[in-house]
Amino acid sequence: MNYYNENDRLKRVVEISTLVTESDNFFEIKDKIVEKMLDVVHPAKACVNLFYKNNYEHAYLVCSQTLNYISKVFPIEKPIGVKIDFNQYPKYIHEAVKEQKVVYVKNVFSDERALDERDLATNEGYIGRIVFPLIVHDKVTGFMTCFLTEDDKITDDDMDFISSVASLISLSIEITSKNNDIQNLIHKLRGAISSINDATKKLYLNKDIKSFLDHLSKQACNITKSREAVIVIHGANINGKKKELSSFFTLDKIKPDVYYTLDKIIDSQTVGSYSNEIHGDVDLQGIQTYIYHKLINKNDIVGYIACTNAKNYTKDDLNILSILAKQVAVAMQLYEYSKSEVKHQVLENELKVLNQQQKLIMNKGNKVLDNNRELRYFHKPAKVVGGDFYHTIKKDDGTVVTILADVMGHGIVSNYMVAMIKGAFKVLAKQYDTPSEIMENINQFLFDEFDKMGVFTTCIIGVIKSNENKMIVSNAGHYYPIGVDKNHKASFLKCSKGIPIGILEEVEYSDKEIDISKYKTVSLYTDGVLEIKDHNKEEFGVDRLKTFLEETSSSDQDDMETSLKSKLWEFSRKSNFEDDILIVTLKER
Repeated sequence: MNYYNENDRLKRVVEISTLVTESDNFFEIKDKIVEKMLDVVHPAKACVNLFYKNNYEHAYLVCSQTLNYISKVFPIEKPIGVKIDFNQYPKYIHEAVKEQKVVYVKNVFSDERALDERDLATNEGYIGRIVFPLIVHDKVTGFMTCFLTEDDKITDDDMDFISSVASLISLSIEITSKNNDIQNLIHKLRGAISSINDATKKLYLNKDIKSFLDHLSKQACNITKSREAVIVIHGANINGKKKELSSFFTLDKIKPDVYYTLDKIIDSQTVGSYSNEIHGDVDLQGIQTYIYHKLINKNDIVGYIACTNAKNYTKDDLNILSILAKQVAVAMQLYEYSKSEVKHQVLENELKVLNQQQKLIMNKGNKVLDNNRELRYFHKPAKVVGGDFYHTIKKDDGTVVTILADVMGHGIVSNYMVAMIKGAFKVLAKQYDTPSEIMENINQFLFDEFDKMGVFTTCIIGVIKSNENKMIVSNAGHYYPIGVDKNHKASFLKCSKGIPIGILEEVEYSDKEIDISKYKTVSLYTDGVLEIKDHNKEEFGVDRLKTFLEETSSSDQDDMETSLKSKLWEFSRKSNFEDDILIVTLKER
C-alpha cells in the first residue's frame, strides 16, 4: 500500500486549481483532474456522473475512455456521456444527491442500501464506495464516486482531500455553465441582429412592411423558443395615413387569440416583463408563459413585441427581446424615412460620408513596435457602413494598447457607436493599465448610449509589452485570437469570454497573458471574413482563415493583402461584401 504525504496532496490541489481557473470547459480537463486526484489517494477507480438541466431522471457518465473505470458495466467502447436511468443507481447514491452529503459505504456486502449492487461489486473487485455530490448554487449537478478494494484504506485526510477535489470539479462545472450561457446569449444576439439587418435591407429596398414584420415575428419566436410571437405597431405611417400594423406567427395549426389576451397581460407601467407562472382568474386562452417588450420611439410607446408558451423565459430572453424591440423601432423610422425619394438620396449621401468617417477613424493602424515586431491591419469596408473598429495607442512607457470591436446593429447607429468607442478608448487606455479595466470602464461609460440605441458590441483589447514578450488580452464576447507558432501551425489562443459591451451595466472582465515569443503572428479578426459565402452558401469559416494565416505568417503587408483578396475571390467570386473584413496581426519583422 502506498502512503502519501501532505505535500503531495497540496501540490495536486494547486495543480487542479490551476487547471480549473485557466479553463472554461470542464469536459476538456475532467480526466486530468481525476488522474491527478488518484495519484495521491488510495482508490484505484473513480468516475464522474452529471445531471443536465436539473433533470434527475437520468445521470450521464462522463469518465474517460482511456481509463479502465468500471469497464465491465459501462464498456470502454461506449461514448463519453452515456445516459443512465438514475433509478439504476443504489439507494445510498440517491441519499447523497437528495441530502447533499458525502456517503461512505465501507462494505457493500453488509450495507442494505447496496443490496442491488453486490453482483457488480463481485465482478469488479471492489468492496466499498464513497459518493461525493457536486454542488453548484445549492443544487446537485452530479456526483463523483470512488471505488475501494479490500486493500484500500481511507483516512479522514483522504476524505478531506477528495472533498476538496469535488468542490473544484463543481467550480469547473459552474465556470463551464456560465461560459456556455454567455456563448448561447452571444449566439442568440448575433442571430437576432443579423436577422433584423437582413430584413431591414429588404424593407428598405422593397418597401414591404408586412413581409418585414412577418419575418421578425418568426425570428422572435425562434430566438426565444416560443410557440407564438406577435408584433403590434400603433399609428404607423403607411402612405401618409396612420394605421395599426400587426404580425402573428405560430408553430401550431390552430391560432389562439393572443391579441385580446396580451392586452390583459401587458402592464401599462412596465416596459418589458416575463412570467413562467401565471396566476389569477383571468382566462388566458391557453397561454402558459409569456414575455414582452414595448416598442419605443422618442419616448413614446408605439407598440410591442410579445412571445408566448416557451418552456421557460429568462432575463437573457428579455434582454434579447429588448434589443429586437429597439431595432424594430429604428427600422420603422428608416422605413418612413425611405418613402421619400429626396430623403432616400440624403440617406445614401449620409452613408457615403459615414464610410469616409469610418476610414478616418481607423487611419494609421499599422505600427512598428519594439523588439523587432509590428502591428499591421487589413480592412475592407462593407458596401454600406459597417460596425467594425480597430485602433491603437502607444503609451509613454512603450506599451501599445489595441482594441478591435464589432458593433452589432444598423449602419448609421453602429458608426455612431464606433466613434463613441474610439473616444472612450483614447481616454481610458491612458488611465488604466490592464485591458480588463479598460473594458469594464468602456462598458460602464457607454452603457446608456448602447442601451438607448439598442445595440451591443463584441470587443477584444490587448496590451502589448513587446520588450517583455507579453500580450495581455481581455475579451468581451469576441472570437479567440489565432496564433501561428514557429512551425507555422495556427491555433486558438483561448481566453475567458465575457459578456459583450452594452448588454449589462455592471460587468467584470478578466485578463489572459500570452507569451508572444512563441508565435510568429498573433491575429485578431471580426466575423466578416468568416461569414463570406460561396455559391453553395458554405462559409469561408475559421479553418480557412487559419490556413491563410499559416501561409502568410512570413509575408509582408502587401503580399498578405494581395493573397487575402485572391483567396476571397477564389472562394466567393466576389470583390465586395455585405460585412466589413478586418484582420489585425501582431507580427515579427
